[in-house]
Amino acid sequence: MTTGRLIAQRYRLEERLGAGGMGVVWRATDLELRRTVALKRSHTGDAGQIRREARIGAGLTDAHVVTVYDVVMDGDERWLVMEYLPSRSLDELLAAGGPLPPEQVRRIGADLAGALAAMHAADITHRDIKPANTLVGEDGTAKLSDLGIARWSEATVTGGAQAAGTAGYLAPEVANGHEATPAADVFSLGATLYAAATGRSPWGSGEAGPYAQLRRAAAYDLEPLTGELAPVLGALMAKRADRRPTARQAIDLLTGVAPAPPHKRQWRLAVSIGAAVVVVLLAAGLLTTFFRQAPQKSADLLGDPRTADPCALLVPNSLARFGKVALEPNYGNFNHCDLVVDTTGKGDIVDVALELRLPDEYPAEPSTPGKLGQVQADPPTENRCKRTIPLPNLYRVVIFARQVNNKPAELCGAAEAVALAAYGKLAQGPIPRRTSFEADSTASVDACRLLTGAAVKTAIGRAAPAEPDYGNWTCYWQNATRQVTIEFGREWPLEDDPPDGARISVGGRLAFMDTSEDGECDVTVVHRRYTPIVASEKGTPRERDETVTITLEDKNITDGTGLCPDVTAMAQVAVSRLPR
Repeated sequence: MTTGRLIAQRYRLEERLGAGGMGVVWRATDLELRRTVALKRSHTGDAGQIRREARIGAGLTDAHVVTVYDVVMDGDERWLVMEYLPSRSLDELLAAGGPLPPEQVRRIGADLAGALAAMHAADITHRDIKPANTLVGEDGTAKLSDLGIARWSEATVTGGAQAAGTAGYLAPEVANGHEATPAADVFSLGATLYAAATGRSPWGSGEAGPYAQLRRAAAYDLEPLTGELAPVLGALMAKRADRRPTARQAIDLLTGVAPAPPHKRQWRLAVSIGAAVVVVLLAAGLLTTFFRQAPQKSADLLGDPRTADPCALLVPNSLARFGKVALEPNYGNFNHCDLVVDTTGKGDIVDVALELRLPDEYPAEPSTPGKLGQVQADPPTENRCKRTIPLPNLYRVVIFARQVNNKPAELCGAAEAVALAAYGKLAQGPIPRRTSFEADSTASVDACRLLTGAAVKTAIGRAAPAEPDYGNWTCYWQNATRQVTIEFGREWPLEDDPPDGARISVGGRLAFMDTSEDGECDVTVVHRRYTPIVASEKGTPRERDETVTITLEDKNITDGTGLCPDVTAMAQVAVSRLPR
């Protein structure tokens, strides 16, 4: 994109003003009205994001919100036409001159609070108040910009920082996956003013990355509040949303019309409570136990791998901006849980799955034992995008988004939103435990014990040690050319929707045998039909099948048909060892 380009046969691009998380902004000349305007186009060409911002901006007429004039099409690109304000962002002011004096912080804060009051009166939540979205004019007037992720209140359902703002300025409840509300905007206003007064976010400088800030936000680990602005900032950034002033009340606090409540040094209260706990524990003779157990709880977020609940790390609202979201807790292996998103309301599905996994033998990025790692991004493919969170014991939380109907979708945006929401959950402490499984479930079975050494030796030609995967719900045996895999799963009733392959019987149980051109044969046996304790989304089958799949692969052949007798024999052995 170059200077001089004509947009919609009317707006001539003059100067690239900058780029943010949502788009790039240009100064342009309106050749028809002969005025200077600002033009914005989404980074990704997301016309929906530009359209949303235009509709929200058109409904606001406040002196401290950048005015939206129009939205125009230029070929396949949609551009937002806005008021041009000769200004610098608060980010740029701080980078150039450092922290601002208290009176200037108050003036900027009052202007922003007025903008928020107008937005909240119109039932709109901004959701991304920060220095980069605060424009300060030559006369000192401040205006809010970038309504790209704002929402009317009836549609405001969020979770995960990618969908609900910027990590350094998030309210603690949003960092923990809850809905962004007007009270969260007020917190972000306070965080922005804290940065104006100190030069850094209340969740730290950000040098360790946004996920470190997200973790601090989720734990409400604020930087110290000092100086004459501490009472006002303390009120705006109160931990509990219902303790914060409204945006209208914030104007009075910042202009001095209303006195700010005394700033409470919460750390002193915490020390006092902690001292009292120590006294009680000393009296009870439990101090050694208390200090021995506390570090273990903070260091081990996984606990028993077989009881850790992967669904507990999913926040359905984190994907609300992508479409209608449903939790699917009864599909795949027992380390697996899904969020299913209908992106159009017409069955165009994106599946975002979360799995708990073993440590990576060859990690792309090193992790630090004993410390929750940063969210790691794999290069996206055409139909999949993946995020990984290393746990303190080096086990992993893996999130991957995929297209189900091959329709265009923001797969990496969805994976990132779910990963950030999961990270916020992990920052609160250990993964919650799942509801116990029924006695005849394969969840209580060790997959490695279902096959005998003799059966495996017959299939791969020699004895081989069992290699268990996460939770012992999958197991492998291999030599240089062949591999046997046994894996548990949960499916919709297979009898109603049979998979590919031949229908057979193994040990009196329904089974399906299939081959591939990759030198593979597999047999899937239905272990039992059951009704889940935790129901799935309405409209899906109420019952589920627990399955056991035995696979034999040979990398030196293409037709797997000749492998099927050995696979069937192994399936017979495995079925004989399943619980009745």
